[in-house]
Amino acid sequence: MKVTVVRSGGFAGIERRAESDSASDPVLAGLVRRVDLDSVPPPGRIPDQFLYEIDIDGRRTTVGEAQLSGPLRELVHHVLGRAR
Repeated sequence: MKVTVVRSGGFAGIERRAESDSASDPVLAGLVRRVDLDSVPPPGRIPDQFLYEIDIDGRRTTVGEAQLSGPLRELVHHVLGRAR
């Protein structure tokens, strides 16, 4: 599965994008199995917060930094961390 994460917003408004594929990343495969995109709450209206657009094989959601938790948070940090 291909996973793309785009972080935008924040005080400076700088966008950061990363992607990874579970075929070459077994840790990512485990994280994807634990994520339920249907249960992601909508982003709250908080000034200067980061927004994360997450795409898992064409299924997309957007979540605010304040709502980012659990397996979804792990997935986002894993994908963005591999892009360094």
